[in-house]
Parts: sequence; C-alpha cells; structure tokens
Amino acid sequence: MRIIILASTWFSIKVVNSMQAKNTTLYIFVFLCIAALPFVFAKKRKGDTNKVIFWQYWSGTEKEPLEDLVAKFNSEDHDFEVEMLSISMPRKKILMAIAAGVPPDLIHIDGDMVIDLGLRGGLLDLGNVVDQQDYIPIYLEMLNVNGKQYAMPLMPTCDAMHINKGLLDEYGLAIPKTLDDIVATFDIINDPSLAALQPPVAWLPSWPPWAGKFIVSSFGGSWGDANGVTANLPENIAAWSWVQDNFASKIPKDKLAAFTEGFHAYQSPDNPFYSGRIAIENSGVWEHRLAGIFAPNMEVVVAPFPSFEKTLATLVNIDALAIPLKAKHPQEAQQFIKWLHKQENLEYLALAQGKFTPLKNHSAEFFSRHENPYINIFIELSNSPHASYFPQVDFANRYKREIKAAYLKVLRMEASAQEVLDELQEKFEPRIRGNVVKNSRTPRASTLLSKYKDLSPP
Repeated sequence: MRIIILASTWFSIKVVNSMQAKNTTLYIFVFLCIAALPFVFAKKRKGDTNKVIFWQYWSGTEKEPLEDLVAKFNSEDHDFEVEMLSISMPRKKILMAIAAGVPPDLIHIDGDMVIDLGLRGGLLDLGNVVDQQDYIPIYLEMLNVNGKQYAMPLMPTCDAMHINKGLLDEYGLAIPKTLDDIVATFDIINDPSLAALQPPVAWLPSWPPWAGKFIVSSFGGSWGDANGVTANLPENIAAWSWVQDNFASKIPKDKLAAFTEGFHAYQSPDNPFYSGRIAIENSGVWEHRLAGIFAPNMEVVVAPFPSFEKTLATLVNIDALAIPLKAKHPQEAQQFIKWLHKQENLEYLALAQGKFTPLKNHSAEFFSRHENPYINIFIELSNSPHASYFPQVDFANRYKREIKAAYLKVLRMEASAQEVLDELQEKFEPRIRGNVVKNSRTPRASTLLSKYKDLSPP
C-alpha cells in the first residue's frame, strides 16, 4: 500500500515538473488513489481476527465427530473460522474465564451450568438464533431462564430401562412392563431357595448412582417447582418408600454396600450391568453403545421404565451451546450455532455418538443408519408430557449431592423415606427464595403415599 502511494506521489511530481499540467496531475493522482482502495479496505484474511474460540469438554469418540463438523465449517466459504479447544474441568475454567472478563466466544456446557451462569447474568440470550418450533419443547424449556434462552440444545439424553435379556431368559422372565413386574422379577431372581446358583440382582435401587434422583419421576414426583424445593413431596416419599420396602429391606447389607460403594468406574467392565450382576437398570441413551463395548455378547433391550400411572415418565438432560456475555465475537458464534443446528449436521453428530438430536423430526436415513434399534424410544420419552428435568436452581450440584446422601440413608435402612426427605427439605428450604425458576412437572394430589403398597405382588 505504501509503495502504491509513494509511486503515485513520485509520478505526480514528475508530471508537474515535466508538463506543468496541474489538472492532469490531479486526475492521475485521484485515479491511483482509487486503484489503491481495494488494498486499503480488503477483507481481513479469514481467521486473522474473526476467529471464534470454542471450548468443549467431550473426548474420544464423542469429540471426533464434533471436530469433523468444525473442520467442515472451516472448509466452507465463511467470513471467520472456528478454533475448537478441548478443556478439562469445564465448570471451573469457564467460571474463571467469565469472572476475569476473558471468556471464549462459544462454550459447550451441561444444563446445570446454563442455569447457574444464566441466573448470574453471564450468558447472552439466544432466543432468535433458530426457529424454536423445530425443537423438542422440553430441551428448550430447560435452558430458558426467566424468559431468556441462555443456551441452545446440542445433544440430549433421557433415562430409559435397559434389560439384560439373556439374564431374564435364564429365569424364564418377561421384560417388566409395570412396577409390579419389577418387584416380582426381583423376588424371583433373588429367591433364597436359589442361593446355590448365586443369582444376580434383578434391579438394584442404588445403581446407577443417580437412581435415587430418577425414581421419583416414575411416581409423578419432582425435586422442585416454581415455588421452591419439593424434596418431601408425597410422590417422592412414595417412591423412596417403595424402594425401601420392596428392595433395600430384602438385600443383605454387605451385598448392598458392595453395589453402592464398590463400583465407581461406570465406563468399565466392572460396571455391574455389563458384568451380568444386574439384570435391569435405568440409564441414558449412551448405554446401548457402552454395553456393546464392555459386554459385546450381551443382548440389551430398551423400554420405558414403568411408572405408577402407566405413563411415559423420564428424566431428561442436555449438552448445550452458550455464548458468554463478554465474548469477542458473539455474532459469529451465533452464526456457527445456526450452521451446526442444520438437521444434517446434528444428525451426523448424533449418529456418530449413538444419540438423537433435539429436533422434533429426524430423517428416515437417521433411523436406518442408527446403531441403536431402540433410539425412537428415547425420542418418544423426550416428547412425553410426563418428561421432567432437574429444577433450575443455582445450587443444583450441592442439591444433587445431598439427594444422593439422603438416598443412601434410605437404602441402608437408617431412617424412613419421610424422615430423610423431610430433613432434606428443611436443609434447602431457606435457600430457595427467588432462586428456583421452574420445573417441567406439576405434582399431582398426594394420594400415592397410601396407594403405593398396592403395587407389591401378593
């Protein structure tokens, strides 16, 4: 650029000296300046300053398809590039970056973090990024805080019953369809007269580790609503009492302790479901793939976990995308979210991860290519009016830890379900004024506590 300007100046001087033609010199100078404009206002090279920094926390086979999509985006004709960085301890690092005023442009976070950061005003409202009519409602709702869409769903999940069919076949048992069936299956497989066979446990109320949090959804319960924490709802008490009376009281303490304390590596052959020590468990959409890795010879069947009123009840969760409040390139980050949320891109990611998308509709090719023959069950559960999610509170992590600790007391028969949940309610009730936003479930009339015992087989 400087060379062009110097050349034009030199040329102008020469013309003035040789021709003494001021008008001609002026015309030539203007012409050269105009010719230089494209160099002055040339678009900055893609990626020099318009680079979206994207933090994500997946690893291995979950990370790889996201890398592929970022590479695909960067290969196309866009005004910016996306640089994806994988981070560990995402909650800590993201909170520190936002607090310091130097966040990345785009972050991959879970539903709890969206609520935590959204309630603190640390995220941008993404309500206008995509057409929200295209999405399964609950996955948008759980990321909406006080009317602001603080994140967009990326990969959802929900809980469903996973069954080791071969193990049930050994005992001549059918797949449970009701809570009665769960109890009956437990009693048959764990019949003391069959002790010589060293039978496994049919369904263990302490597995997986979040079982206590989930089971209340099968009784119409919830952990919070617009009025606050609801730990001691009659529906919650009924669920945990059912667990205590029909399962925990029948399992020897040493065996229960082995299952509640001895299995910390979920993704390993030591997982009691993969190793054949549990016939039935409740888990997320990822379980079919993991079972294929750690127990390749096991036939896994998936079905909705039975509920008290025979409805499609489940607990949902989400991986989401959000933009921090002080991101340097928020507009570009929104453009990338919109691109990533094209059906073909979300389906590519879901197929590679063995999951489903947050969209209402999936293509026929998606179902034909999916490795999980039961993937539609998760989509149906997500669309159920009885699907629920953990309440939007800024102390969700602590609340979950306390729920788990309280549930262990019930499993160990240290106190009744009502005593434990009353204590939990008292512990959190003073904290919730103005902090609980909503939950997708409205508790029903408290009739379950007196009715649940009818579920037990005679």
